[in-house]
This record gives sequence, structure tokens and C-alpha cells, in this order.
Amino acid sequence: MPNWFPSPENCADLKLSVVIPTKDRNLILAQTLLAACEALKGVDSEIIVVNDSDTPVEMPFPLPANVRVMRNPKSGVASGRNYGAKLATGSLLLFLDDDMLVAPADIQTTLRLHEEYDRCFINLNWVYPPQLLNQIEKNLFGRYLVHYGFTSLKGWNRGNHWDDNRLFATNGITSQYLSVRKTDFDASGGYNEAFPHAGFEDYEFAKRLQQQGFAFYIYPQSKLLHNETDRQSIEAWLDRRRRGGQTRRVAAELGHAEVALHYPSWKNGVLQLLSACKKAMLFVIKKLPDKPIFDRVGFKLINILLAVSIYEGYKRKN
Repeated sequence: MPNWFPSPENCADLKLSVVIPTKDRNLILAQTLLAACEALKGVDSEIIVVNDSDTPVEMPFPLPANVRVMRNPKSGVASGRNYGAKLATGSLLLFLDDDMLVAPADIQTTLRLHEEYDRCFINLNWVYPPQLLNQIEKNLFGRYLVHYGFTSLKGWNRGNHWDDNRLFATNGITSQYLSVRKTDFDASGGYNEAFPHAGFEDYEFAKRLQQQGFAFYIYPQSKLLHNETDRQSIEAWLDRRRRGGQTRRVAAELGHAEVALHYPSWKNGVLQLLSACKKAMLFVIKKLPDKPIFDRVGFKLINILLAVSIYEGYKRKN
């Protein structure tokens, strides 16, 4: 697999449509839009923000002419991405989460990769910003996120093939920063809108894409900044894991038996008991002295709460 790119002038035929689904994160979205608008200077492009909330998107600055804010006519991130793609006028789609800070070099890399590779979906790498890492490493929950790799795409791919030095093929996708030619996305059928939240919609989509013969790549040398500064409370993190459990159940009900979770009666009883003790465990975690010597105990408690949250989402439909 070659590790070179054509020159920028060869990318001139690609108009880029950036689709950003968002819900109730105006402060974070503002930073994302500022970075994206700067990164897209000189590029034939548009930005489509798809609002999945009843609360209007309000920015502390006037939006450029190439930025549109649209209300999602349905509900959920999958439908939001599909709607944005339907409205897009570019030949290349870029799905961008509302907390990803993109740089000009990331955009140029994306354009060049799609000049080189056909019938593919491409992810760029991401990491937490240095200032955010420095901040969270001062508390137990933040050190937990770092320890288990939740602060980088490489960490999320723990156990899978990874190459730090060159573009490499992979078996899945993440829609945090995902680019694809619009004709290929349209031909794929798009995201399955049965998923109520972000989570296993990427897994189900990737399975269908593989069956259709599409390739997936990660370019590790570009490192977007994942600006999750507003999502550092353990309660909010656990609630996202609960919603992930819901989407996992949807994937299993759609026929992906390999992701189904099976709870024998004894485990079901234990997790129900632990679910009733969630507040107590959270209280203990917050009362532990904030010193690394107590991390081992705190990490075990967080892992228990993680299992409980996934169980609650998977077993309960509401």
C-alpha cells in the first residue's frame, strides 16, 4: 500500500460536504465550527449542521455563507447523518462529530486519500487535546479513562491491528471523522435509522459495507483533537454507556447475534442488585482520596458500574 499522496491540485475536482450532527452542545459545537471553517479555507466546501434537538443552534458569531443549520426531521444520530448526506451537494462526504477539532492538514489529507483510493471509507486518527489530558489525569475518573484507552482512537482499537506509521486497512469504522465519496454512500443505503442513539450504528453499517465490498482505512499520522471537555463527569459517561447498551440490543435484534448479550439468571439477579446500589457506589468513588494509590479500588468500582450501565441499556427498552 503506497504511503504517498498526489499533489493538492489533483484534488480540485472534489467538493467537500461536511455533515455535523449535534444535540444540545452549542458551546462545544461553536469551537468545532470555528476550527472547521478555518480548516476549509480555500477548499470548495459546505458545512451542514443537523440539529437533533428542539433547542435551536445558536452560535456566538455569524455563520459563514457555506454553513447551513438544519433541523433533523426524525430523531437520532443515524437519521441526522443520512439527512445531512441527502442535502449535501459535494462529491465527497465528511461525517464529523460536533466535538472534533479539525485542522487544514486533516482536510488536505482526506482529499488526497480519496484521489488515491476508490470504494472506501476513511477514518483519521484522533486523540484528546493535551490540555484536557493534563486536566483529567488529576482525578481518579480521568486516570481511568486514560488507563483503559478511552482518550484516543488507538485506545478504542485496543486488541485490533494498528500501525502508527502508515495508512492501514481495518475491519470497522467510526463516524467521528469518516469520509466517503457521496456516490458510494448513496449506493450503500446509509445508516440504519432504527438506532435511537450513537453506538452500534457504526458496527451495523460496517457489516453491511463489508458485504458490499467496501474497504475501510485508518490514517494514523493525522491526529484530530477530540474535544470532550463537557463530558468528563462519570454520571454522563455511564449514561452514554447505557445508551450504547440500547443500541447493542437493536443490533442484536437486527440479526447480529455475535453482539447479543446473554445474562443467565444468576448474573441477571446480581446486576439487578448492583443496579440498585449505583448511587452508593458512585458515592464511594467520589469519597475516595484523589490519589493514585486508590486507583485500583476506584477502577474496579467504575468497571462494575460500566457493566451495570450496559445491562440497564440492553435489558430495558426505555
